[in-house]
Amino acid sequence: MTDLVVIHSEDPDFYLLMSHILASAGFPTALAESADALSKSKAADALATIVDCSADPSTVLLFCRAHKSNSATAHLPLLALIPARQECHLLQLLKAGIDEVFVRPVSPEHIIAYLNGLCDKRHGHVRVRSQPILRFGDLEIDEPLPMIKSDIGSAQLSPIEFRLLKRLIEEPGRVRDRNDLIEAAWPPNFHVEHRTVDVHIAKLRRRLEQTTGKKMIRTIRSNGFVVDGA
Repeated sequence: MTDLVVIHSEDPDFYLLMSHILASAGFPTALAESADALSKSKAADALATIVDCSADPSTVLLFCRAHKSNSATAHLPLLALIPARQECHLLQLLKAGIDEVFVRPVSPEHIIAYLNGLCDKRHGHVRVRSQPILRFGDLEIDEPLPMIKSDIGSAQLSPIEFRLLKRLIEEPGRVRDRNDLIEAAWPPNFHVEHRTVDVHIAKLRRRLEQTTGKKMIRTIRSNGFVVDGA
């Protein structure tokens, strides 16, 4: 039995951020766009469902009610993340079946602590957070944060920027086209324009240059992007 955490969100950045934070704590994740999107086998393995409440409140409430009325998912605790100044919907969420509420911004440690508490009940032990570090030349990549560091400086990466960088350095010298980068950096079933990839690559390129003093990412016209060997 795995401790899968289901995430319901319409925002790819939210999903990527949460999945990255949870993965660093040892929790695999799955995206559920609807209450019946999970297979019975995945639902049986799941530990809890995190609900992004930044979307239209009526849509969120419908998901919560359907989640609790579905026999495959009714047993899963619902954890709501509510944006600041939207606490007015709290009572409606509780009536719809929400089990725990956090108001954003919230420290990831609080969410992990809640999930570890569920693990205690399920397994009788608390999971241990891993701290993987990747290295590429003189660049150090702290995966759980995610952050890049060198002797020159450091920079925080967004989850999308981190996944783009990870794909680019998997095989230095290999040109990665935009479709490949979309597959690596965005969750499935989200429509992403090629221009969006260019914007994120530009941000990543600036952070890398600020951190290392080097122009690490090259644009290969009409083909994609490449990072040369360290």
